[in-house]
Amino acid sequence: MVERECAYLTAMDLLQLKFPADPHMSPDGEAVACTVHRVLPENDSYAADIFVYDVERERLDRFTRGDGRDVHPRWSPDGRLLAFLSDREINGDSCGRQLWMIPSGGGEALPVTRVEGGVNGYLWSPEGDRVAVTGRVDPEEGFRPVSDADEDDDGDMEKLFSKYNRDVRHIRDIKYKADGEGFLQGKRGAVGVVDLDWDALVRGEMPDIRMVTSGPYDHTAPCWSPDGEWLAVSACREEDADVQRFSDIWVFAATGEGDARKITRSTGPASAPSWSPDGETIAYLGNEREIGGGYDNMRLWLADVRGLAEDEEEFCLTDLTSGHDVSFGDSSITDARFAGPTPPLTWESDGSRIYHLVSERGTTQVVGVEIASGHPSLHTAGDFVIYNAHIRPDLGRAAVTCADPGDPGMVGLVDIGSELMAAGTYADEVLEGPAQGGWQLLYAPNRPLLAERHVFTAERFAARAGEDAPQLDGWMILPEDRGDDVPCILQIHGGPMAMYTGAFFFEFQLLAAAGYAVTFTNPRGSSGYGEDFRAAIEPGWGNLDYADLMALVDAALQRFACLDERHLGVAGGSYGGYMTNWIIGHTDRFRAAVTMRCVSNLYSFWGTSDIGFLWDERYDGHPWEVPENYRQQSPITHMDNVSTPTLVVHSEEDHRCPVEQGEQVFATLKKQGVETEFIRYPGESHGLSRGGGPWHRVHRLRSIREWFDRFM
Repeated sequence: MVERECAYLTAMDLLQLKFPADPHMSPDGEAVACTVHRVLPENDSYAADIFVYDVERERLDRFTRGDGRDVHPRWSPDGRLLAFLSDREINGDSCGRQLWMIPSGGGEALPVTRVEGGVNGYLWSPEGDRVAVTGRVDPEEGFRPVSDADEDDDGDMEKLFSKYNRDVRHIRDIKYKADGEGFLQGKRGAVGVVDLDWDALVRGEMPDIRMVTSGPYDHTAPCWSPDGEWLAVSACREEDADVQRFSDIWVFAATGEGDARKITRSTGPASAPSWSPDGETIAYLGNEREIGGGYDNMRLWLADVRGLAEDEEEFCLTDLTSGHDVSFGDSSITDARFAGPTPPLTWESDGSRIYHLVSERGTTQVVGVEIASGHPSLHTAGDFVIYNAHIRPDLGRAAVTCADPGDPGMVGLVDIGSELMAAGTYADEVLEGPAQGGWQLLYAPNRPLLAERHVFTAERFAARAGEDAPQLDGWMILPEDRGDDVPCILQIHGGPMAMYTGAFFFEFQLLAAAGYAVTFTNPRGSSGYGEDFRAAIEPGWGNLDYADLMALVDAALQRFACLDERHLGVAGGSYGGYMTNWIIGHTDRFRAAVTMRCVSNLYSFWGTSDIGFLWDERYDGHPWEVPENYRQQSPITHMDNVSTPTLVVHSEEDHRCPVEQGEQVFATLKKQGVETEFIRYPGESHGLSRGGGPWHRVHRLRSIREWFDRFM
């Protein structure tokens, strides 16, 4: 027996975790503000506070406090104010998430907006005299002030008719719901501008929001031009925008006057616009859908917009990273994170380089792309995940929140002044390089708890599904107290264009604490290993990815002699639920399975998911055109001889993989006499395991362990 100095983590410990996110440096670089989420067990909810770290004095202060959520802190360009989003009450009224500001030296926070539906994002203008805000609005009404209480109906029949039919949903658009948001009620993503007057805010005068974007289209990711005259956004402004698979970069006058200007060519997704310091170029991420289906790399593009003021109709576009197999962004998956917004593309002050995050072989790093050559290189290295970053090339560093194998969330500063290696090479140096080069830890809120708990670390190993198949990165977490018959659980991530890492994963920690080995990999279809690797499953799921998953299990059994091949389990969510369903329909080597937020029937998924109506591209036609394609690719088609005891876990407000997908699995297995149970979580969305109600998350974790205990 192994003697332990620390207790194991339990499901209840989830309630003690803190989740740091979204760091942002002050203009002088002397302070870092960040959000820290925490659980309120008595309210079954979360709170979030703004913390500020004084770099010179090495002092951490809690800047806001309360039982609401204060998130997304951003300093004004002159450093005098700190803005943030909050759902705190305004004059005793609950108004949803609104924009607030507070003097950077402390004081009373003041609301800047009070609009229906709230604000979901904002961006300071270069001079700090205005703020661009984003939110979902009725395109014809714009940003409306929060309505007062209902007027008295006075027995008027028409008023009563309106009052008691407000819950009726009259749907005209195919994109009428979104997971995590619910029914959209015809509202679209819009961008507006607020003119700031601090003295007026002190007097309690709320400024108006001037609409910049227009029309029944979704506009996202606004970015100011350096002179403050323009706002670039990502949007599809076609008549049939709902069913298009492309978006463009559009430019609007910040005054809201004049016509919108389309910069790109409607050939594929274009997002994350970012102006160069001289205002002559817009960088953005995009592709031309050469493969389609979401399998293409998002590459870095440049648009020459010097003719913008002269009403030029066509702009020169450059595919800067064409030929470089790089996966921009953080594709990592975990269950112990509130990540915050994606960091923007960040220019070097002289316009010579652009920085962002990149997914590399089960890690996430800071990448820099040289404008002159398009050459991408890593500026950090080590076995960790940077999930938020405020990149400051002028200071040669970035404020980051990151996770490593022993900690789910830390805030720190990392040096980005040196090129360490080429991005997209997937060399061992990515893992073994200077760990978090120049790393300065600022805040690790979970260290006190983790110091009292045993934290398991994952060992990386290799697997391959045949001589012609690519090498896979696999991970194994082994329990402490083990003999020669350790049961092993295969975990499968969602996506499929996502990525497991070796960083802390709470669910895996609990299973290891219960005596299970946990193994996981990034099969073909995952991000972080290049476009060909991700697109390999384009002909059909359940083939090469299935071969990779089975190869991982075989490699684990061969490498780790303590594992018992007679006691294997499998679990996964979303696409991982799809593959769990596929596996139990194709093999009986697993003793127990847990399928979560799954896909089982692609035919019905097409018409019920918030994204399903776009999946005809993946199956070479619509369901009524090629029904056999959907039937053969549906796991439920192959579940006629299942013997694996299977727990079905699903959220009732899951609009991404609707609950009827889980219902079909449960009914199918029940009719065949297979041991199966169904756990449904009311009010929860697709993201239950990551951000659902705290007590539902604890219940889910306990249920998974209890199912495996029962059958393994």
